[in-house]
Amino acid sequence: MSQHEALLAKQQSQLEGFTQLLNDELVAYKQRKSDEVYNIAVNKNELLTQIQQTDQQISQLENLSELKKDEHFNQAVAKLDELLADIKTQSAINERVIRTSLNNVLRLKQSILALKNSDAMTYDKQGQAQTQTLGKGIKA
Repeated sequence: MSQHEALLAKQQSQLEGFTQLLNDELVAYKQRKSDEVYNIAVNKNELLTQIQQTDQQISQLENLSELKKDEHFNQAVAKLDELLADIKTQSAINERVIRTSLNNVLRLKQSILALKNSDAMTYDKQGQAQTQTLGKGIKA
């Protein structure tokens, strides 16, 4: 196996691993396993670094201009591009699920605060509800 074939296979394996991490992240988030979501995020960050390093190694191949003319090389790169497009789609889905969930939590928090301390409710610069206690009163 040549160097470029080994690098392309390595990058394909890394992208497939990243896809699996995204799928695992969505499942863990739906099951509200915060520790697992955190661990997956750490693993995703490490894998992204590895993917970038492999990509840099591919870009520094001595015969890259010749390889770009090779049909087999171009097919392998096209497959990697497809995997990357799938990753972007899944990542957008995960982001949407997480944002929706966070917005629901914020609305619930605001509702609870409104019910609990309606007379002491204020809003911060972002429009988020918060309660403020003014102390025990004035003692003269």
